[in-house]
Amino acid sequence: MKGSTLASDKLSVVVRVDVDGEQIQIAATGRVTISSLQGLYPVVQRTKSLGGGLGVEMDLSQATIDPDALEQLQGYTALHAVPVRLAPDFGNVTALPSRRLQTTTRAA
Repeated sequence: MKGSTLASDKLSVVVRVDVDGEQIQIAATGRVTISSLQGLYPVVQRTKSLGGGLGVEMDLSQATIDPDALEQLQGYTALHAVPVRLAPDFGNVTALPSRRLQTTTRAA
């Protein structure tokens, strides 16, 4: 819906290059899930390879982040040395119910 103020579940990414050329920022809005991270990681790798040694930072302060995605993201950023900016109070990390498959048994 055009002009809606509701936050989108779709992840949107913008790559910004500092005017001085010292920093590249990957800013994301929307919802970060384990699934959407699989699309974000190649953007980070491609940006790092094209940046010519410039620092790359992910800004997720305007995105909503699922807890399981945050855990995976922390491992990735530590491994690849990419700093991540989150909302100061972690208010953008959602507390969602577990996505485990729930099964029920039927009486015969």
